[in-house]
Amino acid sequence: MMAHKPDISTKKLSLWDQYKEKTPDVALKAIYTHVEDASTMMCGWYCASIRVKRWTSLGVRVVAFVLLLFGTTLPIFAALQDDDRVRLLFTQWAVALLVLAGLIQVADRVFGWSSGWMRYITTVTTMENLKRSFELEWARYLVSKAGVLDSADTRSLFDLAKALENELTKLQAEETTKWIVEFNSGMSLLESLIKTQREDTDKKLEAIRTSLTGQEGVAKAQESSILFGAVELTLIHKAELKTVQISLDEEAPVEFVGTVWSRLKVSPGLHQVSVQTFGDSQQTIQKVVEVSPAGTVRLEVKLTA
Repeated sequence: MMAHKPDISTKKLSLWDQYKEKTPDVALKAIYTHVEDASTMMCGWYCASIRVKRWTSLGVRVVAFVLLLFGTTLPIFAALQDDDRVRLLFTQWAVALLVLAGLIQVADRVFGWSSGWMRYITTVTTMENLKRSFELEWARYLVSKAGVLDSADTRSLFDLAKALENELTKLQAEETTKWIVEFNSGMSLLESLIKTQREDTDKKLEAIRTSLTGQEGVAKAQESSILFGAVELTLIHKAELKTVQISLDEEAPVEFVGTVWSRLKVSPGLHQVSVQTFGDSQQTIQKVVEVSPAGTVRLEVKLTA
């Protein structure tokens, strides 16, 4: 589990009279301790942030490289396949992997993992160099001082420590400004990508709708262009009219009482007409007829029952 990283903040101000009426040795020790704690806190914050961004950036780069590797080699393997479906599948996977690699790189730019890593390294390196220069300047002053330290020495070394802390604070402010600029740039890039993708999706959706509308129009035109035929069946009863069941092809039989049964909008081609009577002497008659476009097929069925 990642340890909590404290913010760079001043929890409490130093005592207002921390350096007043103190001997130079006591005052200089307090000054040195203060600037040491402040610089260590600032550098430590950036060092902790560097570890997170470094591993995130490296992970993103490795994943993107692996996706690029497979996305580049899959079309080569696809060209070696004999089956068209396998070639198509390999090519589709290659395109998907390359798109995913590109999206990962976009995420790196939007969230600033790699650029933040570089920015933090530059900032903390400069801070460490300032700390080392401060240590050497402080030591040089003490070495070159002849005799006992006095209040003038305290003021000079205080100004030296103040200059270091001001430089560190300036670096922190500059890095924060760069972070804000990069954050706004990442947000603009994300908004631009979302807008572009939405517009592209809208165009594709409109194209699909237009295509479906065209297909429906073609289907209706084809349907209207088909010339249907008709079937006219004449029933010749032996005596009085009786109820019969009539069906066309695989349709459910319908009961009919009369002498002439007809059906409109019959598709051209061969059809089977079935007639079935009721009663003790049940009779089933089936006839095959050929319906021509815009034509009427007439047939007679004699009922013996």
